[in-house]
Amino acid sequence: MYRLERLEYGFVACLYQSFTFPRFRSLLQDLKPQSNVIAIAASEAYEPVGLALAQIQPGQQSSQILSIYVEPRYRHEGIGTALLQRLETELQQYHCPRAELVYTTGHPTILSLERLLQKRHWSVPKPRMLVGKTTTDTIANAPWMKRTSLPVAYRLFPWQEITSSERIALQQQTNPWIPPMLMPFQHEQNLESLNSLGLRYQGEIVGWMITHRLDPDTIRYTAGFVRPDLQKLGRFISLLANAIQIQIDAKIPYCIWTSPLEFSGMVHFVKKHMSPYLTSLEESRGSHRSLIVPNQVEEKCLAVPSQAT
Repeated sequence: MYRLERLEYGFVACLYQSFTFPRFRSLLQDLKPQSNVIAIAASEAYEPVGLALAQIQPGQQSSQILSIYVEPRYRHEGIGTALLQRLETELQQYHCPRAELVYTTGHPTILSLERLLQKRHWSVPKPRMLVGKTTTDTIANAPWMKRTSLPVAYRLFPWQEITSSERIALQQQTNPWIPPMLMPFQHEQNLESLNSLGLRYQGEIVGWMITHRLDPDTIRYTAGFVRPDLQKLGRFISLLANAIQIQIDAKIPYCIWTSPLEFSGMVHFVKKHMSPYLTSLEESRGSHRSLIVPNQVEEKCLAVPSQAT
């Protein structure tokens, strides 16, 4: 019979490192009581068999389910459901009103995950973005990779060299042209300095490509954008090609791209011009669930001052 427990110390949690993605393993190593990371472990006869991992966001207004994993030979025994249910209960103890989960299709366990979400009354998963993966050897063969040169009025620069006045200018756009989710400043944490680039035109910033190192051998192209009036001139392609070329020269073999579905031009470029040089093209989906229990709702209602006079 399996046993569930919340892990509170890194030296114990390390036994479950292989049960989550590499980029989250440091969270287990640094686990402490009262942490904003919640790890629920399943074991049988002291043998690790499953793990559910979540992180509470600053302000405790939402939480992110980072991963749920059960050893293959222990699947179809209700362990995944129990892990998620226990995780939800733990999050409720923190008065966290909402839990979110983002995942990528293309894996054999996706149908099981979506059935699990349905069973636990999560929202119907919605497509969010395309996720493309490839190697630098493969993408180097794309014809558009030759478009690295730019007219003399344009200058590429390392994003970390952006000036304070340029930051202010982008934040206080007279005629807003930056989609909120592609605003570069919200993606700067732990950016990859090697090939996170900015693009200036006549001395003014008009584009950027912000990247992140997921693993020593993998770079993700997280957020890239060029001012709309310059997109038809192919400036975004030149920006992207330059960033990829830097990665190629650094001999870092793997690349990942994320393209939000709401940007049709970007999605069209990925499907038509990138997909022949990708090793996989999948879809990112998101689901959520309210964690507010009825008595909490009642307390919130009672806490609202009466508007009657």
